[in-house]
Amino acid sequence: MDITNNIADNSINYSSEFLIFVLLLIILIYILQAIFLSRFNKLVNGHGTAMGFVPIANIYLLGKLTFNRIIGWILVVLMLLTGTLTITINGVESHYRLLPKDISVIVSRLLMILIIVLFIYAIVKYIKMKRKKHNENQNNNE
Repeated sequence: MDITNNIADNSINYSSEFLIFVLLLIILIYILQAIFLSRFNKLVNGHGTAMGFVPIANIYLLGKLTFNRIIGWILVVLMLLTGTLTITINGVESHYRLLPKDISVIVSRLLMILIIVLFIYAIVKYIKMKRKKHNENQNNNE
């Protein structure tokens, strides 16, 4: 009996440690992404911004910096369309969606893929712009 209790206790400890690790990893990625967006905005517009740290504004900023404001707004609208509002009153949960559940799942998956692709494109664009600026500075110094 003690062996099964020890195994159950160890699995609970491992799963809680894993969840803490995943949570810390998510926070680290979020902070790094926000810092990157701020630096990218500084490179493009000449000044940094705190929008990278604001949950929905960072998606807008990603679209704006990679292409234009319209893409940024499209990303925000898609994100809001796929959201679910859950209200609990007296133990009864009610779920409200703007899109049907099946369509919302598909759109949210496509949005996730689009955001990942845009983020990769933003990194490539940032590196190219940084190199170009560096080369211009070297040419001006000569």
